[in-house]
This record gives sequence, structure tokens and C-alpha cells, in this order.
Amino acid sequence: MEDIEDIKVELDPRLDRGSSMSRVRNRLNQRRRRKDGSKESGEGATKRSGVPGTEKIYAKTFGCAHNVSDSEFMQGALDAYGYELTNKPSDADLWLINSCTVKDPSQAAFVNLVEKGRREGKAVVVAGCVPEADRKVKGLEEVSVVGVHNIDRVVEVVEETLKGNTVRLLDRKKKLPRLDLPKIRRDALIEIIPLSTGCLGNCTYCKTKHARGVLGSYAPQAIVDRAERAIKEGCKEIWLSSEDTGAYGRDIGETLPKLLRRLTRVLERAGPDVMLRIGMTNPPFILDYLDEIAEVMSHPNVYAWLHVPVQSGSDAVLKGMNREYTVEEFERVADFLRRRVKGGCIIATDIICGFPGETETDFEGTMSLVRKYEFAIMNISQFYPRPGTPAAKMKRVNTKIVKSRSRRLTRLFESFAPYADLVGRTSQRVWVSNEISKSGHAVAHDKCYRKILLPAAESKLKGTSMLVDYVSAARFHIVGVRSSAKSGKKAAQSSDTAADGSKTAHRRIEEGYRMVLISFGILVLGAVVAIALSVWTQRRPQFA
Repeated sequence: MEDIEDIKVELDPRLDRGSSMSRVRNRLNQRRRRKDGSKESGEGATKRSGVPGTEKIYAKTFGCAHNVSDSEFMQGALDAYGYELTNKPSDADLWLINSCTVKDPSQAAFVNLVEKGRREGKAVVVAGCVPEADRKVKGLEEVSVVGVHNIDRVVEVVEETLKGNTVRLLDRKKKLPRLDLPKIRRDALIEIIPLSTGCLGNCTYCKTKHARGVLGSYAPQAIVDRAERAIKEGCKEIWLSSEDTGAYGRDIGETLPKLLRRLTRVLERAGPDVMLRIGMTNPPFILDYLDEIAEVMSHPNVYAWLHVPVQSGSDAVLKGMNREYTVEEFERVADFLRRRVKGGCIIATDIICGFPGETETDFEGTMSLVRKYEFAIMNISQFYPRPGTPAAKMKRVNTKIVKSRSRRLTRLFESFAPYADLVGRTSQRVWVSNEISKSGHAVAHDKCYRKILLPAAESKLKGTSMLVDYVSAARFHIVGVRSSAKSGKKAAQSSDTAADGSKTAHRRIEEGYRMVLISFGILVLGAVVAIALSVWTQRRPQFA
């Protein structure tokens, strides 16, 4: 494989992002001129003519919201340059595959897809955490690579790959990719904004740190500008993404609460139909901001939902993971937010079963923690040793035991009915999304980001909010129907009936008191008359 630095004529690593994106903007202008004025560049122009920037690209993304955002930026740059994006792998000239290194299964699926593309004769460019974390992964020897810090130069890598070159662009020393790049969103209503890349932790099982590196935060103004731009482009949800949202700004003298307050002001101006979702945060850093986070999550434009991975209910296991917090500290976060967020909140979490050294007692601690909180959302994983991590060298728990614990925890989790007590609530505000469920229902989310299934006809309201009544609940969703004026009248009538009943009761009590007083008065008067008659009888004169 040729290294990127060896292809200096076609792809000079000294080119900065401004130069690269200038080429994209120039190409976009040319593309617009062709559309406006030239018949030659219309439907008659072949996309397989070999003209640079006209080929078809198929993009596939594995992994987290941060990866999704990276793919959206890369597709935006490719589209702006003139490439045609397609959802059909067979139609594409090149496959762009964005990878995830968190677990073995996701990495294996990624490598299998790369090999399939090569077998089908497709040009292949890979991106994401797998090649960044391990540059010697088997199966990637003859494909081009664009690193997580170089996504703004994907056009150059794609161009060279389509010419037949195999190149690698992995430069961690460069600055973060700009946030003002064009985007092709997977969901037109959702803007995913990366707050930072990398983290300050050193978890013994994690491979992502090898790829994303240490914490690098974006400037607050860049994030705010991106949010404002997304809202102008029609987005109704702003998702904040990071390897650890709570650590944001510690490398540049900023804080998460200060950024969140600025973003809520942006959302307030946009109106009640635009919502903010805060990304995953680990307990150590969020502990410093509990009051502020509770305040932000209580804001009407912010979902009362937070992903806080606990990973284990055992301090001994957490120490082995080097998670830098205790079970008690996680509980402090969960208890505080559940208590202080107005209207309550949902705490989602993650659990790893079978981490090296986990005993049955340790696992029972995890089961006990899960029973205590009855998490509505919980991601359960079996431990997978990632090459190059400290945990990969630790003595593993027997595979059968790991699988058994995973099944036991899953059964416990699925036994909960977290939404059952919400059935019967009326006039609940929900925000309708683009999603359609497998059952054909329109999908919305309430303030706590619970999944609400609505009649299919309500999908026409996507991007807006509405009031619904909760009529039934399943393990992972609530079924709702539009609140009607009739149900509102019933509620009012019920209230009036209760008030009338209360008034009637008061009248009856008052009448009872009056009857008691009258009866008592009659008794006293009768006693007085009886005494008077007795006295008069004793003193009257006797006649012979």
C-alpha cells in the first residue's frame, strides 16, 4: 500500500482544510452552473464517463452518533463536489464505509463488508475508529483510509482511490475538522453536533481512545453557529455528541453548563417545536454540574433524558475497568437528576457482563443496582477483549458464565414495565419524528424521550409537536392518540363534578351541624322548662 505522503502530486498532505474545501465550493458552483445552463450536463451526461466527481458513492456507517455525524459531513462534501450518493451498493462505483471499534461484532461486520466490496470489484474507502486505532487490521491492506481527524479531506481520498491509487490519510496532528462543512443528514429533522473528540478517561477495555485520542473540544461559538444553521435548514432536534459530554471544554477553559445555556437561548428563539438532546456522559465529570444539568433538563426545549453508563454494580469491577467512579457516585447522579428534574427524567445506562475478574458477588451487585432503578433503557454487552487494551491481557471469565449472566440480566431488564403507570394520562406533549415503526405507526417522543406510537395519519405532523392521550403501554413504547376537545371537556366536567361533590358535602356537613345545634337547644330548653315546673309545683299553696 502506498502511504499518503508518497502521493505528493495528486494529494499533498500540506494542503490545509481551506484549500480542500475551496475546491469543493468551486466544484459545487460549477455543478450549479451545469444544472442551470447546459443540456450536456443534464440527464444525458453519463455518470460512468470517467469524469472526476461524477461517480456514484455508497456510504455505510457503523457505531455511535459521532460516527453518524462524521458520515454526514463526508457525504455532504462528496455531494457538494458533484458525486452522486446512492442507497444501492450494486450501483455504486465506490463504497465509503465508516467503522466502529467498540465491540468485536461491529468490527467483524465492517471488515466483512469491506471484503465483499473488494470481491465485487468496488473501489473502497474506509473511515472511522477501526483503521485509526489499529493500522494493521487484517483485511484493510489494500483499501484507502481517511482518518477521523481528516474527514474534511474525504473528497481527495475518494478522487485518488477512483484513479486506482490506494492511499492513507491518518494525521492526528491537524486541527479538528470544521463544523461549518456541508452535510447530508441521515434524518433531515436531526442535526448531530460533535462537541469534541476524544476523552480524558483511560478505561482498560476501551479501544476508542486509541482512535479518537485525548479530549479536543470545539469552541462554543462554532457549536452555537452550527445549531443555528441546522435550525434554519429545518432541523427540529439538536443532538449533542461526544465520547464524554460531561468533559466538554475542560481543555479550552469552557464548561458544559455554560454551553447548554447558550444553546437553550437559541432553541427558545426557534420555538417550542425544536428540542435539544444531551449526549452520553460518564459520572466523574457530570458530578460537578448536577444542579446546572437538572436546570437545563427541566427547560421546555430540552429532553429530560440522559445516557449515563454505569457498566457494573461492583466497585471492584469498576476499579478493574479504571472507570474513576464508584457505584455510590453513579447513584448520586441518578438520584439527584430523578429528584430535581422538573417532571422527572429517564436515565439510560450500559452494562458489561463478564469483565475479567467479575465474581458472582460482583454480578449480583449489578443485578441489585438494575432492580433498584428499573432502567427503561439499558444496553447490555458481553465483555469483548479489544486488541491492544489492558483488559485484553486480563484473565477472562468463562464464556458460558458470561453468556449466562448476560441472559439473566436481559430477563430482569425485560421484566420491567416502566411505562405502565403512565397509561391514562391526557394532554401529553410529544414531538413527531420522521420515523415510521415496523407496525406502521408514526413515531414521536415525549419530554422524557419515551417512544410514543401514534396512528399512521399523524406522520403528516412530523417536525411539530402535539398533545396526545396515553391509551396503552408495552415494554419499550407507549401508544397514544390525539387529545381531543371532547377529552378536555370530560376532564373539565370531571373537575366540575368533583367540585360540585365537594360543595354538596360541605352543605350537608353544615346542615348536620345546624341540626345538632337545634336538637341541643331543644333539649336544653326542655330541661329548663321541666326544672321550672318542678320548682313551681313544690312551692304552690296547699288548700284544705
